[in-house]
Amino acid sequence: MHNINKICKNNEPLQLETSGNLRIVFLGVGSAFTKRKRQSNFLIIQGDYHVLVDCGTLGSLALDDIGLSVTKVQCYLPTHSHADHIGGFEEIALVNRYITNSLNKPKMIIVEEYQDLLWAKSLSGGIEFCETKEGKPLQLTDFFDILRPKEIEILGQKTWLYQHGPIDLVFMRTRHIPDSTTSIDEAQWCSGILVNNRVWVSGDTMFDRDYPTSFSEISEVMFHDCQMFKGGVHASYSELMTLPAEVRSKMYLYHYNDNWDNPKTWVGTSDNFTGDPLQDGFLGWAQQQVAYDFS
Repeated sequence: MHNINKICKNNEPLQLETSGNLRIVFLGVGSAFTKRKRQSNFLIIQGDYHVLVDCGTLGSLALDDIGLSVTKVQCYLPTHSHADHIGGFEEIALVNRYITNSLNKPKMIIVEEYQDLLWAKSLSGGIEFCETKEGKPLQLTDFFDILRPKEIEILGQKTWLYQHGPIDLVFMRTRHIPDSTTSIDEAQWCSGILVNNRVWVSGDTMFDRDYPTSFSEISEVMFHDCQMFKGGVHASYSELMTLPAEVRSKMYLYHYNDNWDNPKTWVGTSDNFTGDPLQDGFLGWAQQQVAYDFS
């Protein structure tokens, strides 16, 4: 069972702890280039533990919206190397190392395969030469304490598990980029997340019927990447409408375009859906800056 609750009442900052229940807070629910929402990064909070999944170019602004900052969040999990998901990590690294001068580095949950890619192709260019260490450029581990998940198998596929206090984080590869890829093995690194075997977040992904259908068997609530048009590297609303009704009935839609609330601009006269996710059998559009609380 879950409820949607307001946060930051009376302009109070969001607390990075709960009385023991699981809480999911989307800092944003918009697409990479959104102007009306924040980018789709989200906090997972339970007890005294928390993790921010992704921090994009608008990440620090989205944290400020709820009274937080990149120095308050102490654990991160990047899913893939698009700017709306990792564009804020340079700020996280630099502020924590040089502004706060904290002896405690923020933590990063990441598999070795993706760590090397994230550093070499995205983050190193902006921060490795800020100083030298024993005559050598800095490394990711100079900015973050690395928490390494272990490989496990779920639903017959390879996944990775990290137990962050009471929060069980299972993440799995998705088929996101390049747009020509036909299998996860061919795709560049991108991941979705299953939280406590209860809440599944697809991560960025092209439409892959088996992916949400299989995880619906073990999930209470699902959040699926959704764009308003077909093609490209995200699942479209029309494609998600082809999922079985029992799968859609568990599913919120997020990572949507700025015209989500104007179906006339993206629902065709021949389409057999309304563009209102509640009427079309989903749980609705995911909301940003509210708490999805699970009892």
